[in-house]
Amino acid sequence: MYIKRIENLACSILQKLDIGEIPIPVELIAERRGLQIRPYDLGTNVSGVLFLREGVGIIGYNPNDSYVRQRFTIAHELGHYELHRAEGELFVDKVDQAKQVYMRNEDSASGEFKQEREANAFAAAILMPENLLFSELKKIQFDLNDEAALKELAKQFNVSLPAITYRLSNLGLF
Repeated sequence: MYIKRIENLACSILQKLDIGEIPIPVELIAERRGLQIRPYDLGTNVSGVLFLREGVGIIGYNPNDSYVRQRFTIAHELGHYELHRAEGELFVDKVDQAKQVYMRNEDSASGEFKQEREANAFAAAILMPENLLFSELKKIQFDLNDEAALKELAKQFNVSLPAITYRLSNLGLF
């Protein structure tokens, strides 16, 4: 799926749910989209899972991860739900080719897996909508070379510093 279509989908969901302030309430969005959200001890290498059965989706997130990581995980799994639910029943961070399980691991950040790139793009677009991000940048007269400003921006959106940095870069601001 093209990135612009993913951006438009995230924007459309936010508009339908009348969400226009930061930080974006990703848990509420997932619940309003019909998903259940539950903490699961997934071990040290798994941040989240999306399990689909008979039209019901459950997002499991690792409660041992940082809060901003949990939010990104929920947004990422929501992305799988919105973009890929017709393509599988289980999305986790390990690949088992025989069972059609898709993963999020070190390779996904580098873009090796298309579905993971798409789910990451959706998570970024829903947590850091372009219009709200640009609005905040204008308010604070943002300097991209100021690490303290980057940290503050990440705090406002309730995301990690790497997440906000990647988002700004992907929007062509770096």
